[in-house]
Amino acid sequence: MNYTHVSRRRFLRTVGAGAATAALAPGAAGAAMTQEELVAARHKARRRKRRIIMNNDGNDFHSAAAEEPKTPESFLGKRTTPLVGSHVDAIFYCTGVFNLYTHRSDESELITHPEAAARYVHELIRQDTDSLEVMTRFGHEHGIEVFWSMRMNDTHDSGTDHLMCQWKKDHPDYMVGKKGEKLPYGCNRWSSVDYGLEPVRDKVYRIFEDVCTRYDVDGIEMDFFRHPVLFRPQMTGEPVTQEHCDMLTGLVRRIREMTERVGAERGRPVLIAARLFDSIGYCKALGIDLVRWLDEDLVDVLTGGGYFKFEPWQDWAALGDKYDVPTYACLVSRRLMSGGEPEAGTAIKIWRGEAYTAWKAGVDGIYTFNRFDPRDPVFREIGDANLIESLERIDQESYVGKFWSRPETWLKGGRAFVKEPKGS
Repeated sequence: MNYTHVSRRRFLRTVGAGAATAALAPGAAGAAMTQEELVAARHKARRRKRRIIMNNDGNDFHSAAAEEPKTPESFLGKRTTPLVGSHVDAIFYCTGVFNLYTHRSDESELITHPEAAARYVHELIRQDTDSLEVMTRFGHEHGIEVFWSMRMNDTHDSGTDHLMCQWKKDHPDYMVGKKGEKLPYGCNRWSSVDYGLEPVRDKVYRIFEDVCTRYDVDGIEMDFFRHPVLFRPQMTGEPVTQEHCDMLTGLVRRIREMTERVGAERGRPVLIAARLFDSIGYCKALGIDLVRWLDEDLVDVLTGGGYFKFEPWQDWAALGDKYDVPTYACLVSRRLMSGGEPEAGTAIKIWRGEAYTAWKAGVDGIYTFNRFDPRDPVFREIGDANLIESLERIDQESYVGKFWSRPETWLKGGRAFVKEPKGS
């Protein structure tokens, strides 16, 4: 049976009572699995405890001094080693912008700029390792899950030339616009790739496949919030259609089939996580048919929120409960504090309060974004609702801040999807 084309509920009823139910620890190898055993193990693994998921955007290298030793130990010391003993149970590690990464690959390109970071990257490779391998090994040695996070349309290259990969330069028609063009929506991110084109979808599939067959990751993340552009019509205010949705769903199905194959061969599932929008309607308007994905069991972990969010956290938690998928609340300073760069200090009382509100609403954990100091108290406080309750905090639930990134800057009429309770 090709389970990806039947409803999630009907498929799960076909899993026999004798299927494997043990979820292996992060990094643990097992014997090859049957499809039924794999699905049972994957459903158990998706419920693993993740008090905090720490998103590391991979810029560890950028703070490197020219004279410092460039070793796995010095690399880990920047954002990772001090996390041991914290509430961080999973690290979602992003190795770069679209197709330009710090991990070794036969498919994607290796970063060469800025110079300080590139020297670090190439020095690790000279030592026969790289950022993702070092991070994965460290996580597994300390019982921490490691997912590779792909920003599905990271468009920092819209304003920074050296961040644009050669593949985009060779195929300018694969992007939704061109440099200098003024587009009314999509935050003018003209360098976004167009998922309406089959070569783009094939490229994304191959990038994921390369990582999953090369690295011992516990899962992969599709980060649609960074940045929220998928199809060309969005940029001019035209509707994204069901046909567009079906194209993206087809890609996610294909990725799931690949991760199941890899997981069955290695005897441990490869989970699929997604960071997206806590609004089914906004997702659909961008081309993400989230309900269909959940009904077909295409994702294992859901994170909602980013620079803006749409509905009370209890709605997000209820969606996960309905489909037996764990849900996480993304906390980011630019929403919580209506500003705040990644390097800025953490307004800890506000972070405690937002995390406490999310925990009370029923989410399965907290996801931090743009918080990189491993000694920041957030990593030892906000993963425990009982602890937060005993600490001084400012209870709140933030939706859309004053920061430039708002729902309507990306999608025509996007503000209409916000369901912020009156008086909040």
